[in-house]
Amino acid sequence: MLLQQQPITAGRGKVAVPTTLLEAIPDAPPHLLAQLYGPDAPIGVYMLVDGSLWRDVAGIFDLDTIGLPAQCLFEGKAAEESGETSPWLVDMSIPGPGNAGGLSFHRKFFARHWPVGTSLLIQTDASFAALRQHLRRFTQLPVQDDGRMRLFRFWDPRVMHPFLTTIADDVARMRRMMMTDDGQPLNYIIRDGETDICLLPDAGKLADTPVTPMRLHFADCDPIASARALERRNRMVDRICASFTHELEHRPRKAIEAAVDHALRLFGGYGFKTHAHLHFFAVWTVLFGPGFEARDPAGTLQEICRSSAPEAERFKAFRNRFDSFTMRAA
Repeated sequence: MLLQQQPITAGRGKVAVPTTLLEAIPDAPPHLLAQLYGPDAPIGVYMLVDGSLWRDVAGIFDLDTIGLPAQCLFEGKAAEESGETSPWLVDMSIPGPGNAGGLSFHRKFFARHWPVGTSLLIQTDASFAALRQHLRRFTQLPVQDDGRMRLFRFWDPRVMHPFLTTIADDVARMRRMMMTDDGQPLNYIIRDGETDICLLPDAGKLADTPVTPMRLHFADCDPIASARALERRNRMVDRICASFTHELEHRPRKAIEAAVDHALRLFGGYGFKTHAHLHFFAVWTVLFGPGFEARDPAGTLQEICRSSAPEAERFKAFRNRFDSFTMRAA
């Protein structure tokens, strides 16, 4: 599992934050403060919230006048026209937790906003500017099923939590969402009912994963679409097992399913949508192993995948190149 979900509870050990901080933010759970500002915590704490949800709780929109580094994720005309209903990033880092002065925003946040679960917190060693640049990439994403760009409301914890749970085994998308390009892990902290939960990546397993374009699927947030996607994958596995009975007679079905899932995520992420093309990629992945495209000695297969040429043209070039050399079966 590439995603860990850790409840932040009183049973996780001694509270390692100064008493002055506990007194300055009395409504914040002590163990949440320890998670955010303890001696072993990342240096940065950032709040991500939908401006309209903030306004619903506060009664007014005031994120542009709070006295802390705060900026809308949108830019240009979009920020001008919908700034108060857009996602906002606020730097809630405390350089010296022992110096608890000037924390009026923190007091208001933990007293009024955090308990209702309309925002999320991000822990990282990345700077405010670097984190904002990273998050801006996800405000609109292509949906693999139809290729259209759609607004992705990841800044809403009601969207982010189930989304991360859904992609928890998708190494490419977990790498994209849970780490910056230069490898800084991102811990997301949400309020789920009465429980604070830290969602953190397995950075060791993700560190060597190449950064690839981020895409969405209808199945990511739709249980019905997810069930249909699983049915399509199972039918693909059934056809592959029936077509290669001899080659796969000693291969556990779970291993075949894992290889097919890998192929659908990887080549779907490269923009291949046609079912016939994905079927071929799944077959090759099952027979030659995940990562077979990286075993091209000239690197041409990966270059074809990353090309901006039309899908049909790329698939034809991939197949011609693949047929031009010998590869040992997995």
